[in-house]
Amino acid sequence: MKGRNSILCFLLGLLLAGCVENDLPYPTIEGIIEEFAVEGQTSVKIDKTSASVSVKVADTLDLRDLRVEKLVVTKGMTVIPDSVACKDFLHFPDTGFMSVDSLPATVNTRMNFREPVSFLLRLYQDYPWKVTVEHDIQRKVTVANQLGASLIDADTHNVIIYVDSTAQPSLRNVKIEAFRLGSSIAKTTPEPSEVTDFTRPRVFQVSAFGETEEWTVSVAYPPAGMSFTSLSAWAKRAVVTGKTLTGQVSARYRGKPQAETKADSEEGWEEVLSSEIEMDEEGNFTLLFTHLKPGMEYEYQLTVDGVSEDIKTFATEAVELVPNLSLDDWYKDGKSWYANLDLTTENYFWDSGNKGSNAVGEANPTSPETSDVVKGKAARLESKTVAGVFAAGSLYCGTFGKVEGLSGASLNFGRPYTGRPSALRGYYKYNSGTIDKAKEPYKDLEGRKDSCHIYMALFSDWTAPFPVNTNTGTFVDLTWKNESLLAFGELVQGETVKDYTQFRIDLQYRDQTTKPTYILIVASASKYGDYFTGSTSSVLLLDELELVFE
Repeated sequence: MKGRNSILCFLLGLLLAGCVENDLPYPTIEGIIEEFAVEGQTSVKIDKTSASVSVKVADTLDLRDLRVEKLVVTKGMTVIPDSVACKDFLHFPDTGFMSVDSLPATVNTRMNFREPVSFLLRLYQDYPWKVTVEHDIQRKVTVANQLGASLIDADTHNVIIYVDSTAQPSLRNVKIEAFRLGSSIAKTTPEPSEVTDFTRPRVFQVSAFGETEEWTVSVAYPPAGMSFTSLSAWAKRAVVTGKTLTGQVSARYRGKPQAETKADSEEGWEEVLSSEIEMDEEGNFTLLFTHLKPGMEYEYQLTVDGVSEDIKTFATEAVELVPNLSLDDWYKDGKSWYANLDLTTENYFWDSGNKGSNAVGEANPTSPETSDVVKGKAARLESKTVAGVFAAGSLYCGTFGKVEGLSGASLNFGRPYTGRPSALRGYYKYNSGTIDKAKEPYKDLEGRKDSCHIYMALFSDWTAPFPVNTNTGTFVDLTWKNESLLAFGELVQGETVKDYTQFRIDLQYRDQTTKPTYILIVASASKYGDYFTGSTSSVLLLDELELVFE
C-alpha cells in the first residue's frame, strides 16, 4: 500500500508539473562565425554586424564545388548549413571545426557557392549568417595612349577608358594592350587583340565554369578639366598617384597662405625631388609631399606630360596618439596590475593575462618595473607557470574576457583608432630562456631558445574588438589574406638582449588611401605563449614606446 501511494504521488507530481508554465528565461548567447575558410581561399572578411562572411578564392576554382576547410563558431552552437547548397547535407558537421582533416572520413563539407549560402547557428536562439564566395579576379583592361586607370564596374559589367586625344587622334585604331575581365582560364569572344574600332562601345562575352558574362568596353576622350590623379593626405606626408604617357611628372607644394597677395603668389613653393617620384613600366606614378605638419592646409600643383593642372588644396591628418605608450602609468585592481592610469573608459586601453593568472592566487606575469628602466617606469613581461599552466608575460590593446575551460582564456583584441603612423618605436631588453613548456603544434620547440614577439597591426573595417579564444584556437589572422588587415609590422627576437636597445617596427600598408578603424599592439615574452609554449625563464622589458609619423 505504501508503494502504491508513492506511485500515486509521483504521477500527481507529473500532472501538476505539466500544468505549471516554465517562465525561466533562456540566456542570450550570440551565435558568431569567428573563423571561416574554403579551399583555395585568398582572403576572407567576417562582418559580425551584418552576420556575413565574404570570401575570395583562386579564379581557377569552380564555385559550384568547394570544400569548407574551417568553420569556427561560438562555443556550444549547433550549425545548420544550407541544405540546397550542401553536396551531402546529412554528412555536413552540425558543430564548428578548426580543420576538416580533424573530422571523420565520412564527413562531406563540399558546397555550391555559386550563390550566397546560408548558415544557421542555434543554441537558445537562432542566428542566421550569409557566406558569399567569389573569384579573386585581378581585372585589368588597358589600351595604348591611355589616361588614368580604367574604370571597371564589376556590378554593371561596364568598362570606360579615356585616351589622350593628341596621341590617339582616332578611335578607329585603338590597340588593346591587356584584357582580363574574368577568370584567368576564361574564354573571351571576340578575341580582344582583334578589336580596334571603338567609335562605339564594344561588347565582349567572357565564359568560364558554364557561365557567360557580357561586358561592355567604351573608349573615349576625357571631358574638359577631368583629373586623372588622386591624393591621400597623411599626418606628415601626402601621396599623389596618377598616370603619365611621356614620363614627365613634376609637382610643387606649400602651406596654404592665409591671405595671399600678388607679391607673394610665387613664394614658399617647394619642388618635389626626383627621388620622391616613382614610376612603373606602364606609366603609373607615385609622388610624395614630405615634411608636412599635422592638421594643416596645403596647396599643390601637378605638371604631367607638360600640362600644368590648376592649384588644388588638401589638409593633413591630425596625429592620433595612444594612451600610456611611455608605460609610466600603472593601476592595481585587486590582485591584478594594469598598464593604465585607471580603469575608466577613457583610460582603459591596455590589458594582459593577469586577471586570468590571478584567478587562483596573486601571480602577475605582467607588472610595472621601477628600477631597471629607461625613464620613469617600464613594463615587465615575465613568462611563468601559474597553477601548473604556462602563462606568457603579455601586453596588448584591448581587454581580458574570462577564463575558458581548464587553461584557456577569451580576450578582446584591439581599440578604436583612425591614425596612420609609419612605425612603432621603443626600447626593450630580453632574457631568452630555454623552452621548457610546450604543447602541440609546437611540441618540437621544447629545448630550443624562446623568442619574444612585438607587433602592431591596423584594421580597416573592424567595428568591435576581435574575440580571441585561446581555448578554441581562435586568433586574429595577421596574414594579407585577411582583407581587414590594413597595416602590419613585427619584431621577433630569439636571443638575449642584455641592455636596453632601441627598436623600430616599420608598418607595411596594404594601400595608401584606406584609413583604419582599430589598432592592435601586442607584446609577449614568449612568441608562442598563446599555445602555452615558452620558457619560464623568459623576461621582456619594454619602455618608452611611441608612434612614429613620417
